[in-house]
Amino acid sequence: MVEKERPRSPYLPASLTLAGLRIFESVARNSSFSRAAEELAVSQPYVSTQIQELESKLRITLFRRVGRRVYLTEQGVLLNRHANELLQQVAATEREIAELRKVIVGRLDLATVVIAAEHVLPQVLGEFRAQYPEVTLNLQVHNSKEVEEAVADGRYELGISLSHSFPDNLKVEKFGLDELVVVVSKHHRLAGEAAVKPEALSHEAFLVREPTSGTRLFVESKFSEIGVPLSYNLELNNNQVIKTLVEANLGIAILSWRTVKAEVQSQRLSSLKVSGLPLERPLALVSRKKQTLSPPARAFRSILLASALTRDQE
Repeated sequence: MVEKERPRSPYLPASLTLAGLRIFESVARNSSFSRAAEELAVSQPYVSTQIQELESKLRITLFRRVGRRVYLTEQGVLLNRHANELLQQVAATEREIAELRKVIVGRLDLATVVIAAEHVLPQVLGEFRAQYPEVTLNLQVHNSKEVEEAVADGRYELGISLSHSFPDNLKVEKFGLDELVVVVSKHHRLAGEAAVKPEALSHEAFLVREPTSGTRLFVESKFSEIGVPLSYNLELNNNQVIKTLVEANLGIAILSWRTVKAEVQSQRLSSLKVSGLPLERPLALVSRKKQTLSPPARAFRSILLASALTRDQE
């Protein structure tokens, strides 16, 4: 039985190899065997051997030697032009393949507090979506305690929380601070004041979030430390409703400055600091300890922390 001849590639003759063309291109560009050897981190005899083999296979002379320098012959100029085109195409292909390896797909489950959802994540998620359009994002808004519990039990891979303390089973990466301020109606007796003493707030009627709210837990902890009790008038689970009721002078509240900034600047609400009582808490990215993050989670983390660093430098 006669064995059929195997088909040959129509693209690159057996006499040409990419390695040989790279050596040839380097010699032509440097006009020197020794410089090409140095550039390619090989020995000069190896370069000379490769050029000799290339000339032998093509049955042409590629270089004229003048002293220590070499110059392309007419045939060498022709090969150099095509070699450059081919090597540029190979480099472009390698870059495209490298980019394909970086393509991130999959799903990211992210739990966050409402403050981050409204004031931090829009820019971060816009950049994330632009860079990784193949990732499916599941974003849910909860209070801090619920975020931390959901991440700890594996329902969400990442969480953004606002707490004054965090569970031991979570990895915590703080990336910003959130300042709380007292907000009152423009008709309230404290409106227009820059600050108020903690004791002066003990007789005020507060509008507060639910008992598991990170904001409420933080405020209760800070006022408990200085022995000042607060009186609650109404409990709600929505910051927007709280602001509306404060504006109607139905009580006062302690909320994130990010949440009330627009209303204060438009003079619908008035804000005050608490004298001698800093109300700042960390904004943190949380994940399970000893957990290897998925590629989508690693990409999101990188963008979030880089965005926080940029804001700090502005």
